[in-house]
Amino acid sequence: MLSQTLLQLNAASSSNTSPHLMVGESNMLNEIGYPLPLSYIVLMVCLEGQGIINIGFQHYAIKPNDILILGDDTISILLKRTAKFRLFYCFIDKSFASEIAYSLSSTLFAFLHENPICTPKAEQVEALKCWIAQTNYIQKNYPEYQKLMLRNHLQNLFFAITESIPTHFSIAKKEYSRKERLCWQFWELIGTYCHQHRDVAFYADYLSITPFYLSQITKQFFNDTPKILINRQVILEIKALLTHTALSALKLSFDDPSYLCRYFKRETGNSLSGYRRQYQRQ
Repeated sequence: MLSQTLLQLNAASSSNTSPHLMVGESNMLNEIGYPLPLSYIVLMVCLEGQGIINIGFQHYAIKPNDILILGDDTISILLKRTAKFRLFYCFIDKSFASEIAYSLSSTLFAFLHENPICTPKAEQVEALKCWIAQTNYIQKNYPEYQKLMLRNHLQNLFFAITESIPTHFSIAKKEYSRKERLCWQFWELIGTYCHQHRDVAFYADYLSITPFYLSQITKQFFNDTPKILINRQVILEIKALLTHTALSALKLSFDDPSYLCRYFKRETGNSLSGYRRQYQRQ
């Protein structure tokens, strides 16, 4: 059952131990008619059979090779399934999802928000099957470098989905509500300015709204406060610097290295040197 998978992932995440994701297959026989238990992000691929799923109060048909991208802030209910229905699932916890998302575009997130089910072209089906097989193989055979390999592997799939987004799709052209538009603008601003600005007031001023209103809309659409979203991006920037360069506190606008160390320790529970050693082992 998916609920058992979620419990195992949550237990591992809370104890700060591997795994950061869990993969498997399910016939979903015990999930019919109930809200699906979901991790922060869940990627599913229909392997065979057909089904009907309600995602965010909209009905979608599922057929073989359809890719579903679901989040824990969305109510998803499998309504019907055929006798041979079977799918591959990949449960991803919050911290690992953030690392995967670091290099992805905001256009992809906006697209998936409106299109939680993606259908590959006929010529892409074999590549998708190979991707699933490689995911399972990495999970079983590479314990030392598994996290790094899976992060790159999942990013490759999301990059492929990004390549398939219709050219006419654009955040700027979409008719979002004012709240949605502000949220996407805030998301893009974090990526641009988090090196220099970690205070919520800066982003609220930039958007000409109050910090309180910004907090309300990010909780509604992203299920997190502005400060959490800002800090998460800053931590991802620090991790990127730790893994690829000699870390500079000035590059991230910290007053001094000691404050940078305390900030990283507070947000992650790890020291800078400890994280670098952990990454090098991976």
